[in-house]
Amino acid sequence: MSAIGTISYVVLALLLCAAAAILVLGLRDHWRRIAAGQAAPAASGAIAGLAGRIHWPSFFTRGLLLSRLFKRPVAGVAHALLFFGALISIAGHALYALTFLGVPVYEGTFGFVVMELGRELAGLAMLAGAAFLFARRLWPPARLTVGKERRGFAPMEALLLAIIVLGFAAEVFRLAGPGATSRGEFLGLALGAMLGDLRPATLAGGQAALWWLHGLLGLAFIVLIPRTPMSHMILGPLNTALARRRAGITLPPIDFEAPAADGAEPPLGAEKLADLPRKNLLDAAACLWCGRCHEACPAAQTGKSLSPKKIMLTCAEYLEQGRAGDATLIDALGAEAIFSCTTCAACVEQCPVTNNPAETILHFRRQFVLGRSEMPEVMALANRNLEARGHPFAGTAANRDDWRRGLDVPIYEPGRTEYLLWIGCAVAFEARAQQVAQAMVRILNAAGVSWGILAESRCTGDPAKMMGNELLFVELAQANIEDFRERGVTKVITMCAHCFNSFDRYYPELGASWQTIPHGVLIERLIRAGRLAPVRDPTRRITFHDPCYLARHNGIVRETRAVVGAVGQLVEMPRHGRDSFCCGAGGGNYWSREGGTARISDTRLDEALATGAEQVATSCPFCLLMLTSSVAGRDGERRVFDLAELVVAALPPAAAAASNPSH
Repeated sequence: MSAIGTISYVVLALLLCAAAAILVLGLRDHWRRIAAGQAAPAASGAIAGLAGRIHWPSFFTRGLLLSRLFKRPVAGVAHALLFFGALISIAGHALYALTFLGVPVYEGTFGFVVMELGRELAGLAMLAGAAFLFARRLWPPARLTVGKERRGFAPMEALLLAIIVLGFAAEVFRLAGPGATSRGEFLGLALGAMLGDLRPATLAGGQAALWWLHGLLGLAFIVLIPRTPMSHMILGPLNTALARRRAGITLPPIDFEAPAADGAEPPLGAEKLADLPRKNLLDAAACLWCGRCHEACPAAQTGKSLSPKKIMLTCAEYLEQGRAGDATLIDALGAEAIFSCTTCAACVEQCPVTNNPAETILHFRRQFVLGRSEMPEVMALANRNLEARGHPFAGTAANRDDWRRGLDVPIYEPGRTEYLLWIGCAVAFEARAQQVAQAMVRILNAAGVSWGILAESRCTGDPAKMMGNELLFVELAQANIEDFRERGVTKVITMCAHCFNSFDRYYPELGASWQTIPHGVLIERLIRAGRLAPVRDPTRRITFHDPCYLARHNGIVRETRAVVGAVGQLVEMPRHGRDSFCCGAGGGNYWSREGGTARISDTRLDEALATGAEQVATSCPFCLLMLTSSVAGRDGERRVFDLAELVVAALPPAAAAASNPSH
């Protein structure tokens, strides 16, 4: 290499160091805004604390391998081409620096496969990916523009395209020059042959000019990253690395007995960004405004006022404007939108950078309830009933024991009974859901399971927590934990997805230590062990509606399908498993006056019936009740069943008779 060439690389390396320093300063500005939020409890020792919170599987699968982007295959492929092409190109540039140390990186198989052919293919991959993403910004799908479009992507993608094209142009001029050799840079060789008539001096000058323009625009891109939406290239993987280890929503507890810091009371929810945990502010900073959450949100897709994208972009704008202490944020978001969230976590499941809009929404919901004493009328009635009676059902004609009339239902005996069958509130006070408990009693008896119930029980508190009343949730949970401790309960069967989630996710924070098993999971185990032998009808087509609080929040997908497959033919809806569509009951919205253009449960029922299935199965009483109400508004034919009901109906006559001892 000539002396001029060596000097050029040295100068470019120095400029690269300067650009990297400016990049770091820009990222520091992001951190300063994010640091206005509430620190995590274990945040002492910034570096050590951060390293301990990194979720490596999420970082590698979502942050580096871009797994969630492939939920939209075309966009996923485009991002992958650009990302992995850039990694190979950057690695190639770094390896080129070894030539200054006398390492012959361009020789042999390595030189051909990596330095020439590999970099050429990587450049073409980047070109294809960047071209697609730029074109999509010029003709965006609706999800990119709903609410507001994120400005700044198109100019940066155009700049990136220019950098890639200039890199290829410099290569063409280099390979057209006299004495140039390459075996793998096939595009440069083909185009360079067309410039063979130009004078060597012209080719050399053109190559130098294009090389410098390519390099300087690349440096400009680096400098602009933290000052444009391209900051997601760094903030996105970081946010993914700090994702919760457990899927869905994990709303942190409020320590109501914590001493006030600097004379200020601890926030009871959030009315401004400064009240939110820093992770939620990082969510806002990393948000792409891509609208995938909006497309998946049952409230947004049925005409409600809520759009998780609008929640996130409003928070992002306040954050970027340095308005972390501006308490007008909660009113800008609006109570109607905040209380429309069903807490289904579809937005969480779809977000490519692992944002959690639902948790942000629930922080603001807590403020409405605990800080302002504001709540929609029907929710407020359910809340008052929880406080007074230990369950949220107002005006119910059922008594707590009505469901077990005509059945021999044992009471849990400490030291003798293996399983506590948790009744909860829906199966106790809603007539249709009572049939689930009756079916479960028959299943447990048929399988010879040792089980019993509590003579007196109350709600787990899930409606209170998800409606924003953390204080009431803690009171109910602590009372239940004490009841279980007194009786030495170690294994609990739940028939409600919300009960399971509360027991398994939130109760351990308050000292609970028992094992909780959803009834669908237990039924699958009993069938697999041969303790239940339902008769399968292969002609019966059944579609399964996944409760959000089982599939998406807790990854329980296989077991419930195995139960359906044991009694009939499973027919899947387009949206199923972790991508299931909500029934509309979660987040306390079972007790709401649903507005919008359509009922969420009607939309889901349409999907179920479109499969051609004769029956719709589920494994949560709230899903059962919501979908049943939608059926009732049509032909009234009974179509929706709990897994337990399907299994009982499929038991052989002898087993069915043995399962139903009466008083």
